[in-house]
Amino acid sequence: MKTIVKTGKSTSAIIAEFMQENNVNMENFKFEVLDEGSKGFLNIFAGKPTKIKFLLPDVEEKIKEYTETVLKLMNINYGQIDIQKLGKDTYKIDINKVEDAGFLIGKEGKLLNSVQHLLNQMINKYEKRALKLNFDVDNYRDRRKNALLDKVKNIADKVKNHGKSITLEPLPASHRRLVHQFIEKDKQVRTMTIGDGHTKRIVIMPAKNNKRGSKPKSN
Repeated sequence: MKTIVKTGKSTSAIIAEFMQENNVNMENFKFEVLDEGSKGFLNIFAGKPTKIKFLLPDVEEKIKEYTETVLKLMNINYGQIDIQKLGKDTYKIDINKVEDAGFLIGKEGKLLNSVQHLLNQMINKYEKRALKLNFDVDNYRDRRKNALLDKVKNIADKVKNHGKSITLEPLPASHRRLVHQFIEKDKQVRTMTIGDGHTKRIVIMPAKNNKRGSKPKSN
């Protein structure tokens, strides 16, 4: 919790100034009047200023608050919420010990992505800056990523051993990006994308089939 102490002529004036300076509404902070101050005697002697302590939740506290609200509205029972700062403006939210993890994740992670999108909108509106929240349930995303890359590694090995191209099943854009990045590290194979929209597939092929000057697609 971030603490800010301000002084001024009156409680209302200090609060109004604080709200303007921090671009917040009354529901976004708490405050405590430390000293109500006093007026000067017969306006001859200087009065004592009013002093107020303001409490603003930090980013991680606000992320947790929004996450708890969304999970409550969805009637999700869980153990705890872990929030980790990954970079300057990136945070990971992992919900642990969810009773019905499959429901919260949804088919192919679609509900998980929808909740993530909602939380990003909520925190960015509050913070009035671009933050990125990665929402996960029991490390589902990491487990799926590792499973995908293990599968791609096995397919790449088959391509190298037999010298024949193999086409993967349709994958979402984020997973295609992972595959492209993974294969780029191996000079013996390359990738290209075929199809359109939701039917896009990645083809893993021997690098020697790459024509001079051509570049693999990365979308």
